[in-house]
Amino acid sequence: GTGAAPQPNTVIVVRGDRIENIGQGITPPAGAQVIDVSGKYILPGLWDHHQHYKSYFPELLITNGITSAWVQEGGPWIEAQRDGVNKGKILGPRMFLRIQSIDFYGPPEEARRMTLDLIQKGADWIKVYTMTPPENLKVIAEEAHKAGKVVEGHFGITARQAIDNGANGLVHSTGIELSTVKPEVLEKELPTWRVVDPGRSRVVFPKVSAWNESKTNGPNPDMTEYWLWLEDPRRLMLFGKMDRDMAQDLIKLMVQKQVYIEGCQIYVFRNFNDRMDEYYKEDLALLNDPNLQYIPEVMRTNILDYTILDKMTPDEKALAKQGFRNYQWFVKTFVEAGGKIIVGPDTSSNWHATMMPGVATRRELQLLVDAGVKPMQAIQFATKVPAETLGKGKDLGTVEKGKIADLLVLTKNPLDDITAYKQIERVMQNGRWQPVGYHYDFVNPIPNPGENWLTFPGKDPLSDTPELMTSISPPAVTEGSGPVALTVKGRAFVSTAVIQAGDRWLKTEVVSPSELRATVPAELVAQAGTIPIQVVHAKPGWGKTNSMNLYVRFK
Repeated sequence: GTGAAPQPNTVIVVRGDRIENIGQGITPPAGAQVIDVSGKYILPGLWDHHQHYKSYFPELLITNGITSAWVQEGGPWIEAQRDGVNKGKILGPRMFLRIQSIDFYGPPEEARRMTLDLIQKGADWIKVYTMTPPENLKVIAEEAHKAGKVVEGHFGITARQAIDNGANGLVHSTGIELSTVKPEVLEKELPTWRVVDPGRSRVVFPKVSAWNESKTNGPNPDMTEYWLWLEDPRRLMLFGKMDRDMAQDLIKLMVQKQVYIEGCQIYVFRNFNDRMDEYYKEDLALLNDPNLQYIPEVMRTNILDYTILDKMTPDEKALAKQGFRNYQWFVKTFVEAGGKIIVGPDTSSNWHATMMPGVATRRELQLLVDAGVKPMQAIQFATKVPAETLGKGKDLGTVEKGKIADLLVLTKNPLDDITAYKQIERVMQNGRWQPVGYHYDFVNPIPNPGENWLTFPGKDPLSDTPELMTSISPPAVTEGSGPVALTVKGRAFVSTAVIQAGDRWLKTEVVSPSELRATVPAELVAQAGTIPIQVVHAKPGWGKTNSMNLYVRFK
């Protein structure tokens, strides 16, 4: 992972969670457990830069070598997962959290306040979203950089605007296409391109009118909606119109400013990369594995969904395919000029086509090599670079003396064939060997029920009554800390309302139509896990509200 030539016949001594010594001719300490991996290849654990973490991810990620991840959410459940992994109680990658993104079109000083709030809450980095205009990005970057945080974005502005206002990284490579096509393409051609699949959400894009402040709900709702749906063929077709002289100028600026791009060909170009058929067959085989039947049905459906291709004309497909070719050229040219990429396949948001966790990361490495990136560079883009970018390079990202022992044992040399990552024999994380392989009875000890529905939660109550929970407090507790005084807030609670914890009804105090209180017995929080909380009420008008979860963390 350092970029140096591989060292043969190397001995690695791990004590606790650290690499104590590494080199040739080292005698193992007395009493040490000796693992003979002669003829194998040891590499640093992989990183996934862009994860929307789900309960079913752990085996898929660890088995495919992902030992660290930039996780795109915050909140009590993901914090319980992160802490459980750190304590060795839950299988999964080491997690760094963004908490939430900033998607704000309003006074810049309010954007500044939002940034400071995220920093105070412990966000490991700052991410902005499509409605954030340049002037807000500028103040966000100012505060983030003062705190030593990088700023990246899924932008609705051009790459040049993002870079000029302090961005460190371009998520999904957003903004590149807007900065590498001639004005007449945006002004005359793009508005004539049709919405290929109007049945999908977030594809309304009747015209381009960049940053028209007269529009409501942001500087440009049309542009915002368009960029949210990253697989929209029109975005890929824009890459097909890339002017390479303009692209060279952008690359020069990006390298000068040390701006990275998120490598996500496996997602953005999932319908047009050269290995689509190969990956589809592999996904089909994985989904038919009896030991992976715990992958939710909605995710299985999305993983295999390539139907948008059936709705495109030959000319549209040809231009999108050219977009992929131009993007490959851009990646190769950018890296040759000294640019850095961080591998992040967007695994796996509910709101778009789904990536196979872990598998998508190694596929992105393969697509980088296909584009002309050297295997060693591709490996660093999923190890050394993401660790250093997050400020964790002192401890993680390479196999070096003094660093945390996150190690992969491969049966083949990925410098000869990057697909060697398909054959990971062992995974060490924090100095501990982790179980590798899939098991039909795998269960996350702190599950997150309801996470896999492809709908926006919290819109309507699940009963015929007007009751709806909006929050519970506390949202998480530590095992063995009960009894727990629980407060439920919402709207239109009635006098017969009762809080239900799991399958148990609790003695409930109706404080007001918007607040209920009850005590969760100690035995319910004696062990780590997830307790669903609902409000029910007696007849007449029997029904239940939406469900929220009380997470019980490991001690």
